[in-house]
Amino acid sequence: MEIDLFPRPHQLPAAVADFVGREEPAQSVVDLISPFPQVVLLTGAVGTGKTTLAVHVAHRVANGSFPDGQLFVRLRGTTPHEVLGRFLASFGVPAPGDYGARLSAYRDAVARQSLLFVLDDATSLEQVTPLLPHAPGCAVIVTSRHRLRLPHVVEVGALEPAQAITLLSKQIGAQRVAREPSRADDLVAASGCLPLAVRIAGARLAARPHWPISLLADQLKDPRSRLDALSHGGLCLRMRLAETVGDVSPHARRLLGLLAAAGARRLPRWAPVTAFGDVRGRSAVDELVSAHLVDRAGDGYVVPELVREFAAGHVDAPLARQRVLGGWLALLDHARTALYGGDFSVVRGSAVREVVRLDPLLRSDPLAWLESERANLCDAVSLAAGAGLDELSWELAHRLVALFETRADYDSWQRTHDLALVATEAAGNRRGSAVLWCSLASLHISQSRYDLAKEMSVRAVEVFEDLGELAGLGLAYRNLGIVSRSSGDLTGARRWHKRALAVYEENADPVGHASVLQNLAQIDLYESDTEGALTRLSAALDVCQGRGPARVLAQINYRLGKLLAAEGRRDRAFEVLTCALELARGARDRRGESIVLYALGGNEFARGRHGAARTLLHEAATICEANFDVVGAARARLELSRVHLACGDSERAAELEAAARAVYSEFGLKPALGDLIFHL
Repeated sequence: MEIDLFPRPHQLPAAVADFVGREEPAQSVVDLISPFPQVVLLTGAVGTGKTTLAVHVAHRVANGSFPDGQLFVRLRGTTPHEVLGRFLASFGVPAPGDYGARLSAYRDAVARQSLLFVLDDATSLEQVTPLLPHAPGCAVIVTSRHRLRLPHVVEVGALEPAQAITLLSKQIGAQRVAREPSRADDLVAASGCLPLAVRIAGARLAARPHWPISLLADQLKDPRSRLDALSHGGLCLRMRLAETVGDVSPHARRLLGLLAAAGARRLPRWAPVTAFGDVRGRSAVDELVSAHLVDRAGDGYVVPELVREFAAGHVDAPLARQRVLGGWLALLDHARTALYGGDFSVVRGSAVREVVRLDPLLRSDPLAWLESERANLCDAVSLAAGAGLDELSWELAHRLVALFETRADYDSWQRTHDLALVATEAAGNRRGSAVLWCSLASLHISQSRYDLAKEMSVRAVEVFEDLGELAGLGLAYRNLGIVSRSSGDLTGARRWHKRALAVYEENADPVGHASVLQNLAQIDLYESDTEGALTRLSAALDVCQGRGPARVLAQINYRLGKLLAAEGRRDRAFEVLTCALELARGARDRRGESIVLYALGGNEFARGRHGAARTLLHEAATICEANFDVVGAARARLELSRVHLACGDSERAAELEAAARAVYSEFGLKPALGDLIFHL
């Protein structure tokens, strides 16, 4: 049917006066629909301003490129049959009742015309496909919260923070924003920089000129009230989220609630299946990603904060949370076992492990995997503790020490253990609390806080002995041996270490066994029993038989190098200590590296190689400072002062010695009984 005279529809809504940013996506759409009209999808999460952008672009090109008219329709809640009727009415054409006839009439009506269609808020491809004009002069802009399979797709995300502030300023006035700039930043951050959320917040403030920005910003900071606060007039973020969640399948809706409870940061790729309980979680998460309710993050997933708050409270959330945390624990078990050559020198609890697929990086480089997942693993401890999952929280924290001690990450060590300890003490979990005390004692030893280490270890020993927990006793006895040695009580140190040795022999724990043997060898060295020390170190190497972690082998070689140095075999000591340094660096053990560098520096000084000694000791001090190991840095500088003195720089030597001895005095330590190798 050919139409000579027909109405020229101009149905575009008014463009918003406060349009902000979006230059790049706007230009992308313009380039796609003119001069050669095409179909373009604007897709993004709820509230990202897809409709506003589509209308803005449509006004920009309407008169110049599409003189025959512009049509606009909101597709949510409609059918193609209904929309075809509306479009035909816009052209003054009667709409047949039959769907096929109606579709044919529509195609005839748009043929040979230059029209721009804006199909807003499509929920499925089935809504869109019948409305595509298939006419060379017509362009279509589709907006959808779903990733529909259309030829050209432009992703629409949140605003940049500065753009969000500009939008807020246009709504409530720049002067008002300038009076509370930091609180305005807080407000747009709590709004996720979503244009819809910022507009709602701005509308609420504009309607209440007596409100300070801080009042609404504080409301938005509280997850319990944030979505309620983002509602004004006909605008409601919660309602929009509910619409989108209603678009997906029941399985996807269930998974969203489960993932919302499973963690705040990036969720691993196995989380959907683990949280859901079976493989249906895989297709369900694909739906959620398509609906922009879940974002991809590398090979994992993130539930946006506002979506997480909307979906919180699912009836199965506690079980899903426990499953995902059990998955993290299973992976931690694997990483630690790979690093230690077995399930050694660790206390195992009763938390349930979930079977999850191993990451390729975890298979090839467990330590690199631990580093890559550090933030997520620390969050897992926090999530478990906050949910009252005391057994999971202490097991997760305890196993993370394999990373913390290697990286000298004392802050994370303290923080995770403090969180887990709150959970275990609240639950009356004596074993879990004792494990955490023992682990914190190891942290305090690393920081040369021996009084705190002793207090924690003694408390742990009382519980472990009462429970008959041998694995915990080995760790606690060893700690007490190190504490005793640090105070000069070599007899007590030897007694504690022998008790630890008996436990490790009974438990068939070669890593713990070797660790205690090398500590006993250190005591032998202090007592000038080089033969006894050599026997113990040789036994430690035999016990490990290549199974122990690189950092333990580095420690044994370090002790052996000290023994050779004490015997005056400096060249051989240099070779062995260099091997220890390579092992420490291979294990990426920064604390161990600093200790071996210190020993090498002292050995080079004794060999008369003052330049090399100065370089090695300076590097040791630098690493210690980076690790906040003030005692280790002082120890290196005390030795460095002697190098400077030998080189004739007495002034610099005096400065270094005074500073080092001040640190020793602060910590109540005596250099003669510390871990110094060379006393000149």
